[in-house]
Amino acid sequence: MNIRNKDWLPYLVYSVLALCILGKLLFPGYILNFDSYFSPHPHFDNYFRGLSQWSNSVFAVNMASNPFFLVLQLLAKIIPMWFLEKLLFFLILFLSGWGMHRLMPGRLPSRYFAGLLYMINPFVYARFMAGQWGVLVAYALLPLAIGAFLKLLQDGGWKNVILISVLATFVGIVSVQGYFLLFLACFIILLIKLINERRNRSTVLNILKWSAIAAGVFFILNVYWLVPLFTTKGTILTQFSQADLFSFAPQNTSNLGVAFNIASMYGFWRNAYTYAKDLLPFWWLLFIFILFLAIYGFISKISSASRASNSELRMEVTPPPDRKKLQSTEPWLVISFALIGIIGFILALGVANTYTRPFFEWLWDNFSFFRGFRDSQKFVMLLCLAYAFLGGLGVNELLRGLRKQTKQLPRIGMTALICIALLTPAAYSFTEFGFHGQLGVTDYPQQWYDVNNYLNQDKDDFNVLFLPWHMYMDYSWLPNKDKRLGNPAQQFFDKPVIAGDNIEMPGIYTESTNPVSNYVEFLLSKSKDVSNLGELLAPLNVRYIILVNEADYPNYDFLNHQIDLKIVMQKPGITLFENEHATARTYAVNSIVHIRSLEDYLTLSRTQDVMEHVYVLGGGMDSGDAEPFTPVSTIEKSPVGYKVGGTTQNYTVFTVPQDVSTDNWEYTGQQPVMTNLGFMPVFKSAPDGAKIVYTRFYHVYLPCYIVAFLALVIMVILYFRKPKAKIP
Repeated sequence: MNIRNKDWLPYLVYSVLALCILGKLLFPGYILNFDSYFSPHPHFDNYFRGLSQWSNSVFAVNMASNPFFLVLQLLAKIIPMWFLEKLLFFLILFLSGWGMHRLMPGRLPSRYFAGLLYMINPFVYARFMAGQWGVLVAYALLPLAIGAFLKLLQDGGWKNVILISVLATFVGIVSVQGYFLLFLACFIILLIKLINERRNRSTVLNILKWSAIAAGVFFILNVYWLVPLFTTKGTILTQFSQADLFSFAPQNTSNLGVAFNIASMYGFWRNAYTYAKDLLPFWWLLFIFILFLAIYGFISKISSASRASNSELRMEVTPPPDRKKLQSTEPWLVISFALIGIIGFILALGVANTYTRPFFEWLWDNFSFFRGFRDSQKFVMLLCLAYAFLGGLGVNELLRGLRKQTKQLPRIGMTALICIALLTPAAYSFTEFGFHGQLGVTDYPQQWYDVNNYLNQDKDDFNVLFLPWHMYMDYSWLPNKDKRLGNPAQQFFDKPVIAGDNIEMPGIYTESTNPVSNYVEFLLSKSKDVSNLGELLAPLNVRYIILVNEADYPNYDFLNHQIDLKIVMQKPGITLFENEHATARTYAVNSIVHIRSLEDYLTLSRTQDVMEHVYVLGGGMDSGDAEPFTPVSTIEKSPVGYKVGGTTQNYTVFTVPQDVSTDNWEYTGQQPVMTNLGFMPVFKSAPDGAKIVYTRFYHVYLPCYIVAFLALVIMVILYFRKPKAKIP
């Protein structure tokens, strides 16, 4: 590295800033906040193997993230998870600043302004506070991907195709909304570029050719989640309604209106955090200055281009170290970023504005993928991109004016203005540094570890029910100002956990279509009428119930009055119940009972052992005689394959965890002949036993993984392959 040319300085600056922002959060321990709940031993096998279908689990909506979580799970076996979490957060901040710095043309101060503003602003702050690091991964990689796309438009070539395809894949790998945001920005850039080159037919055709090739390569790299998406029965997005639009709509967090809040990069729907604007009376003046720089940069570049229309200006987005980065950019690109910002602003307003509501609702009703933007404030990401780029141009114009200025006093004034510009991002969102003490590092309570160890001593295959039944609730042991956290039980405990997936927003109790969740919610709604909860949970293979003393836990006192539940561990803040009724992953029955509803089932459970029958919803003739509960030997070969012993009884019932699809299972190559309680697969028994296999993994997921992996390997080889030397 050549120290004299200071190429290393941006790396140092943005690294130091990232460390300063995280501050005390770098200490050992987990940062647990709202949507972020890392755990010591994460397990994402069900998602990677496609067991959690899009339509059944609110946690399975990001199938694109399977490779990311697989790598994370593997790394967690050798590196503490809390360290990986800090590394991820550091990289998000570092790449945000450095990526924008790299994209920005012009002199160093303008590039630092762009990097600082993109790294430190209310949007980044709010998403960090809400634990939405997936959104921030897309945000951080967006400038790098756009830079690669600009290089593709400029030079074409297979290396640029590979670079943009891989970077685009990474943009949405944790948050699929990132794909749309990137494609929208690239589409605007491509459209304006084609208009600019409309008189040059060969250039237009060349641009379209390489853009189409890049799109094709991207599809091949992402076939591992696109094919499962297009072949599934439905997604959780179909459950979103008008209530979602208004529950997650941008908020007027000041007295200046929603539009001003969005324009100033605020407006996040969850109003639970202290922002810089809450502490700075004249915060809006700082935003006006940022807006001035962006408008000034836009006008200056457009006007200077019109005065020098014959000058050929080129922009180097990802230049080699030995080439000088040009200090100006083409007017079509300036217009592109301005349009990106304007469109981002309009879409970010969503239904919160009278003028934008009809258009946003039309998009919502006619494009299913658009339902992924019920939180329309995510579009502020594009606004931040535009402010950083155009504002950097504004700073660059100030530098040009400074160089031309010969008088001492004006030079001092312009120098001071440039210094103020560089300090403005940090002042405008100063609460991002240390997050104003609202977040802390912690570990899960020791009592949780004790319960987990107790459960692991039971070597059988069973499920655990975690209560209270909430997808989000306040945890008293969190060191945060806002103690609301997504339910971490499924990731913390090693055994399969059934936990609340009900979102409980105003006007929305749940959006989950998971039949296991629906069944549990039915039982909880009848808690006053039930004394045999253990038996009723046995068809779910629930052997233990965990109750933590959080939220409305006193409402679960009925657990203490069940005839088939006993307390096996009770510690401060947590109680573990054991189900005394027999359970099994797989069991055999002879009797089939038809019921009209779960109400009938509840009534029958008072006189029948529910594990001795299959309960089929709908009309029909009952058949078979009840036999004593008969568990069937079951050995898990993998999450998608089980070896099941034989039985002389007619039917074999296979129970699955909450986050596992009840569809696409086959036994002896045959599909289920019926379902127990409307969702658990029931097969015709095999006297000698056989395998129960989740066929969708082998028919869909595995082939797509192989195709995508081979494509990635080929792309990497092609990218790093040295060109053959020409023979003189």
